[in-house]
Amino acid sequence: MCFKFFIIILVLFFLKHILIIIILPFQILYGIYLKDKDCIIKKILAVPFWLFNCKLMRGGWERYMIIQIGELPSCHIRKWLYKLLGSKIAKHVVFHFRTEIRNPIGLFLGEGTIIGDNALLDARNRIIMGKNVNLSSNVSIYTEQHDHRDPLFRCTNLYNKQVIICDRAWIGSNVIVLPGVKIGEGAVCCAGCVVTKDVEPFTVVAGIPAKKVNERPKNLIYEFDGKACRLY
Repeated sequence: MCFKFFIIILVLFFLKHILIIIILPFQILYGIYLKDKDCIIKKILAVPFWLFNCKLMRGGWERYMIIQIGELPSCHIRKWLYKLLGSKIAKHVVFHFRTEIRNPIGLFLGEGTIIGDNALLDARNRIIMGKNVNLSSNVSIYTEQHDHRDPLFRCTNLYNKQVIICDRAWIGSNVIVLPGVKIGEGAVCCAGCVVTKDVEPFTVVAGIPAKKVNERPKNLIYEFDGKACRLY
């Protein structure tokens, strides 16, 4: 009796992980379909997850899945799962805890890029980062938002735009990057700033909205190997 009770408790405790393992293959197939919607076979294979996530869960499972991945105690497993869900991730990339990726197939990360704790990466309209980009903790990057001028308060094309962050840019803690912004090579966005427009290469910006306050040397040569910063 005690053994059966123990098994039941154990199953309940690991239930969410069991569900993730079961549903993950169907979610991967759905992501493959989103990259090639003209293929009938891929469309058929995508139906089970579409019914489960879009109809039954109203999209909630996708976000739940991403949040659970962000809590796993291994940066290697987290990165591997993000790749399975469609993100393009080069070598030596590090994800710290609790990254939330909206639409993983729209995320492109160059070699040596570091994503700090509690990052929110809204890749619905693509986020493209170059090499050796450094995101500090609590960075939020948006590629879509409501148009406050629209009578129906829709997410119009005016605000549905990709974000590009070039090589060796440093995005400080609690920075918010809004849709359509391009942050140039080696640029620095100081902690707490709100980036509403493009940042020129090797420029230091601060404030709300972010404005130029200084310049950064152009002789940057550092490269992240994904080891020294591993806080898991």
